[in-house]
Amino acid sequence: MVSLLILGLAQFKIAFFEQSRFSGPRKSIKLWQYQVNPRPLTQAANNAYLYQGDSEKALHLLQKALTNDPLYIPAWIALSELKVYQGNKKEALAILAYIDRLMIEVGYWHWEKTMLAYQLGDTEMVARDLSYIIGKLPGQRGKAIDLAFSLWPDPETLRDKIGDKNCFYLFRYALHPDRLDLAIAYWPLVRQNPELKHNEKLRFIELLRRRGDIRRARTIWHREIDSKYLLFNGDFSKPPLHTAFGWRIGKIAGTSWELLAYEEEKKTAFHLHFTGEKNVNYHHLTQYVALRPGNYTLTGVVRCQNLSTDQRPYLEVIGIGSKTPRIKTPMFSELQSGRPFTLKFSVPPDCEQVYVRLRRNKSYYIDNLIAGDLWLSQLKITADEMNND
Repeated sequence: MVSLLILGLAQFKIAFFEQSRFSGPRKSIKLWQYQVNPRPLTQAANNAYLYQGDSEKALHLLQKALTNDPLYIPAWIALSELKVYQGNKKEALAILAYIDRLMIEVGYWHWEKTMLAYQLGDTEMVARDLSYIIGKLPGQRGKAIDLAFSLWPDPETLRDKIGDKNCFYLFRYALHPDRLDLAIAYWPLVRQNPELKHNEKLRFIELLRRRGDIRRARTIWHREIDSKYLLFNGDFSKPPLHTAFGWRIGKIAGTSWELLAYEEEKKTAFHLHFTGEKNVNYHHLTQYVALRPGNYTLTGVVRCQNLSTDQRPYLEVIGIGSKTPRIKTPMFSELQSGRPFTLKFSVPPDCEQVYVRLRRNKSYYIDNLIAGDLWLSQLKITADEMNND
């Protein structure tokens, strides 16, 4: 009697769900979801073999999911993973091949399929999938590039696997100190790409400069950023770049700065104001300049108003990686109208870059709190003769 009752309930349950498929059940009903909807069925299957070790239950749930929706890719992926779990790699690969045919130009679940191909050792499919993800799925591009770089660290191999069309994204990813060689390898392929941003070019140049690859950094700088001047933005008509071979302007207590125009001359200038509250050790206006060995002249115009203390600002040029002593101007006067200055300096053969810096040393007098204003403009570096590498 009890067995007949159980059989009757089972028949009723089957009939109920079969009928629900035609009567438009509300998908929020959990009973329907877990019996018909392939998504919770697949999730339950994954839980069954991953956390419970019940592969038979998982297989039953996946078969049910695929019966209800034969095109539900996550269920096929889970079935292939289950076959791997069961030690049946041959069937897992056959399912993977079937999934691959189903997913031609389908973006959804591409990453999951790639991970399955990686697990099964199908490197050809992994390369093809990663190329597709990097090129067409921005939301998954980062992790796809991470995997691609870990699989093929050699630039040429990576390019061959991922394709020239994706080199732009690989270059962007390679803008990091630890991956700079990759960025160098891809630069010729991307330098004219219209999607390449100005700040990405600057980032590349700065990474090269920091590593000491000054010639390459200088060449790219003059081709892409400024081919006209040795000293960039010497009239301060543009905002500071804070990177590469542009102005870097820092903040320090007791000062403020702005870029503005002379009222009488209508020329742009860097204006530095000392508040009179601090004994400022100022070295916060700097530009790195890549120069060939030879003789040069730094010129410019400085205006000062009511500068106090015995230690007032001056400009200096310092070679990097060289024992050549720094060259500096005399301290500027406490009060002077726009007065030109000239500073001659040399770049020895063992030096490829210098930096130009506005400096003020601390004073050790009692009245050492510096006040007043300085305007700096029309800075320019010119070569005194033809300089060769």
